[in-house]
Amino acid sequence: MVIHITTDNNIRVRFPLCLMLFSIVIILLIYIAFNHANIYHINRLASLGLLYVLYLAYNSLDLRYSLFTVYNDWFKLNDTNIPLVYLQIILVIFLLIYTTVKQRYDISSIWIYLLIVINLIGLILFPMVNDLLLLYIIIELQSYSLYIITGVHHKSYNATRGSMLYFVTGGIASIGILLSSYFVYNTVGSCNITDITNYYAIHNASSLFDSLDILVLALIFKMGLAPLHSWSIAVYNYAPTYITGYISIVAKVSILSWIYTNSNLIHSDLLIIVFYLSIIIAAYKPLFQVNFKTILAYSGILNFGYLLLPVCLQDPSYYIYIIQYVVTHILIFLCLLASNEFITKPNSQWSPIVNVNQLVIPNKLLCVCLILCFFSLIGIPPLPGFYGKFYVIQSLMKYNFTVEALSIVVFSVIATYYYAYVIKQLATNLMIPYSQPINKSLALVISILLVFFITYFVYIFNLLDVISIILS
Repeated sequence: MVIHITTDNNIRVRFPLCLMLFSIVIILLIYIAFNHANIYHINRLASLGLLYVLYLAYNSLDLRYSLFTVYNDWFKLNDTNIPLVYLQIILVIFLLIYTTVKQRYDISSIWIYLLIVINLIGLILFPMVNDLLLLYIIIELQSYSLYIITGVHHKSYNATRGSMLYFVTGGIASIGILLSSYFVYNTVGSCNITDITNYYAIHNASSLFDSLDILVLALIFKMGLAPLHSWSIAVYNYAPTYITGYISIVAKVSILSWIYTNSNLIHSDLLIIVFYLSIIIAAYKPLFQVNFKTILAYSGILNFGYLLLPVCLQDPSYYIYIIQYVVTHILIFLCLLASNEFITKPNSQWSPIVNVNQLVIPNKLLCVCLILCFFSLIGIPPLPGFYGKFYVIQSLMKYNFTVEALSIVVFSVIATYYYAYVIKQLATNLMIPYSQPINKSLALVISILLVFFITYFVYIFNLLDVISIILS
């Protein structure tokens, strides 16, 4: 069954994204029943299915003109969340391509793709949620699949430990979401976000904002931003490297996308407090770390701290920064996974590399790619990280957020130290006289991303035009 709707321009469009994802789940279950052993065929089949979902999402672009809502106004597709839906589908496709080829330290599971497709349903629905009760259901769909994905390699003690910790902390955050929904319903008489917006416009009820602050704090807890971040550092360390790459990017992007879409209901003061705490802690704490995944976890907190300010302002610079963040971190994790091929004494099958001094990579191009990624995180022009920070700071100056703009500059300089520590270790590999190749399919994916990464400064103005057209 496909939902059809006619827009004001009498254009026939389709919106079968979640239906197609559900169909992929059914196909995978049947395929696993008939062909239990061939994991890579399952992963490739699911990858092709996700590419088709991306094509359907592109065909559904005209729905933004119709103020499309479904299921009693539970979901709303508008100009703000359309680019975020596309970005999340592309993000998951690139992360999952790694599991379609056999690696030296093979941790493939027949259930990973199935769980990730289920998780993707929650990821693409979450930015479109227009009801607090449904928000709880969708975020639990997203969260429970992430709990299982974290512990899918049950033979790993650390993976199981991380999964249980993720489950317990996620449950605490879920209580906050339900508590906030109760207070809002008690005040407004409805959990629909459109009704809540109209109620506030008429009554100017400050108590309503206080109730929604509990919801925002619960979502910040689930994202692992400071000061509610300690659990995320532990989970990212316990999980296998591939799982760490997945959960550290997709969950944060999805949750922050909903906050950005509905930022008019949120106290900007609360987000600014979280911004300061996040950038201070994430710039200072990694200075004493040698664990590579811990450094990347704090780097994620720092970057999402920067993103909180465009969220407050609902500024288009959010899209520029989130795109460069996603591309940079996908490249880092794919390069890190590719470098596992060269580890002769792995720390474990699931996380061969743990410390920075283990980054001995006899592939010069792989080292150069990682070095460029960390230069981008520092903000060296003309790499994507520079343009992300530039447009965020420019938007802050436009709205007279001068202190916040200076804070980004100052704490970016402090964070440069631990990025430079990793770069120094990687630079020593350039002295190795020989170079070993990596898997051809993985090399192709890294090359495609690297070309986009290096030429980002060429596309930046086209991206701005596209974003302005979508938001107009």
